[in-house]
Amino acid sequence: MRRKYAGLAGAAVLAALWSCVASATLGEQESSIGAEPQLANASIKETPLGSYRVHEIVQPFGTVIREYAGLDGKVFAVTWHGPFSPNLRQTLGSYFDQYVAAAPSGRQDRNHVQVLTSNLVVQVGGHMRAYSGRAYLPQALPSGVTAGDLE
Repeated sequence: MRRKYAGLAGAAVLAALWSCVASATLGEQESSIGAEPQLANASIKETPLGSYRVHEIVQPFGTVIREYAGLDGKVFAVTWHGPFSPNLRQTLGSYFDQYVAAAPSGRQDRNHVQVLTSNLVVQVGGHMRAYSGRAYLPQALPSGVTAGDLE
């Protein structure tokens, strides 16, 4: 029985450490993903899509993070899905405090949180081992790009 709990605790620690791995920070310059040594075991793919680029990072634990950067190099959106959520403080960067202030107080729906403001949208949901979410800056979406294009 102790081994089971030790294994679960170890997995939780690894997941927490992995979620702290730097990738994208909303509103900032796109990261130099390939140069980050802690992502050596992650699968990283960049796809140019006209007025923006998508960096897709598949972490060894299975979480897929996509950062969307405009041609100016600034990250205007981040999406994720998988068994672990990314570190929102890191992902939202300077927008984290705004997210916390606008998030509903209490637990109205324990599986979903949605923040909609004029300059920040954050949608987070899921349950153990099946998390997903997206965060984007509506005013920074390139011309012709809609929230529906952010998968």
